[in-house]
Amino acid sequence: MKDKVFLDTNIFIYALTEPKEKNKEEDLRKRAISLKLLAKIFNEKDIIISVQILNELHFNMIRKFKLDDELVIKSIEENLFSIALVEDLKVQTYTKASQIRKKYNISYWDSLVVASALESGCSTLYSEDMQHNLVIENSLTIINPFENI
Repeated sequence: MKDKVFLDTNIFIYALTEPKEKNKEEDLRKRAISLKLLAKIFNEKDIIISVQILNELHFNMIRKFKLDDELVIKSIEENLFSIALVEDLKVQTYTKASQIRKKYNISYWDSLVVASALESGCSTLYSEDMQHNLVIENSLTIINPFENI
């Protein structure tokens, strides 16, 4: 049985979009890291995401990157559905997120991501939005793949 990893929205944003002029060099670096990470874990791990990740990705792609809605749907279907298992959000996810938020001082949206990862049995959560190497509930390690180590 493969180890399960959870990917936050930003990994897919960098992998699926062209860098903005404002931060082009840094975004290109993050794009390369995201693509390399996806290629590596695709064969070694089970990739898990939640409906929240789909919603955030879709919203950012049409709003921030001004992409056509149908193009975004097609991109998500072709690129995410083929590599990741999508988990639903449940009432218990909300409740768990509230506990996580209080205990670890994590933002509302990030606590939902963490709760989803825990519920899915993931051992690693890749995200640039949370503290690198933070261990949640002695079972989930947050890794920022863009952290300069």
